[in-house]
Amino acid sequence: MRGCLILLLGSALWAQAPEKYPLETLRVQGNQQIPAERIVAASGLKIGSPVQKADFDAARERLLESGAFESVGYSFKPAATNSGYDATFEVVEVAMLYPYRFEGLPGQVDALRAALRKQEPLLGDHIPATPQVLNRYTAAIRRFFEGKVEAASELTSDSGPLEIVFRPPGERARISEVNFTGNQVILTALLTGKLSQSAIGIPYSEPLFRRVLDSAIRPLYEERGRIRVAFPEISVKKSEKNDGVDVTIAVSEGPAYTLGTVAMAGLPTAEVEQLAKLEDWHKGETANFTNVEANLEKIRQRQRAKGYLRAQTSIVREIRDQDYTVNLTINIEPGPQFTLSKLNIQGLDVISEPAIRKMWKIEPGQPFQDGYPEAFLNRVRDEGIFDNLGKTRAESNIDESSHTVDVTLFFSGAREPAKGKDDKRR
Repeated sequence: MRGCLILLLGSALWAQAPEKYPLETLRVQGNQQIPAERIVAASGLKIGSPVQKADFDAARERLLESGAFESVGYSFKPAATNSGYDATFEVVEVAMLYPYRFEGLPGQVDALRAALRKQEPLLGDHIPATPQVLNRYTAAIRRFFEGKVEAASELTSDSGPLEIVFRPPGERARISEVNFTGNQVILTALLTGKLSQSAIGIPYSEPLFRRVLDSAIRPLYEERGRIRVAFPEISVKKSEKNDGVDVTIAVSEGPAYTLGTVAMAGLPTAEVEQLAKLEDWHKGETANFTNVEANLEKIRQRQRAKGYLRAQTSIVREIRDQDYTVNLTINIEPGPQFTLSKLNIQGLDVISEPAIRKMWKIEPGQPFQDGYPEAFLNRVRDEGIFDNLGKTRAESNIDESSHTVDVTLFFSGAREPAKGKDDKRR
């Protein structure tokens, strides 16, 4: 939308043919991610400089050409002094700005980033993934390298969150082989075998590779209490066997830590005390975080069995390097409690259905137990309730807004209770 012009004619001076008057104030509205001072600077307008409508039009075009805004509008009027203009820019930013980084480009990346900041003071270290911005940045990278280096842009999640990566065009080399140095606690064969399952064949990018490394290898060390394990250096070279790359990881294993105290929060005191007694934390022994995670899953299962289907846990580690112990604070977030709304049964006749409803133990309005429908059907089959029972399945329809669950049990092949079974249940 073109900027709207609001002129309050306070005197005959304002009714004359367009003339330039000093810009006394300039405000920005609608910005959420880009600071107002950057927007003002990018507009090219300066406080005290003489301006007229054509200058505001040009400033608006400059902001739109930046690629940072969906729309830009403006208004201006005589200032209270009646000797200049008060102006306002109304902007709608591009919804998402992303961090950017460089990969596979020569030279010092700090110098390249500084050059881009100088060219693009409006955007800083977070930029939109619009074609005009990406094209402008790749052109600036080419100029920085005096035309000797080409760059392509890609929106990727290699590091986890989405980011823009500038790298040489073409496909990245894929990982052909992995190896380790510096490891003593875990055999190289075990490390390479475990990492190869996830890493071999993927395009090499250090952030992506480190994510795979953390996912595949860190847990092996944390099972052994090596919670300070680090991978300080990753070296890459062209494979001698194919077009891929060989990656070597230096490992700093660190000392083994023992498990100290385990505190829990988020539940009533009595329940916390009960959980602390029930779970096998192995305090005082080598900290095994595979075991810790197994205990956390037990806690989540207990909560889900009481209707807290969205129960979550998180851990805060207090690492004590002076005595090589780690204390844990476990936060339990039960979330809302879900209840059974209704039970539907399909595939049974008017004689068989009451027998199943009689066996079902959760009444409408009671907490819904996660996994109960499947366990119930297994019980029906194990007890041989029906002759000729075919396939069965359970479908749970969860309503997140009302925190209720509708359950439908599907039966096939069952026509009547097996002889003697119904009488026995009564």
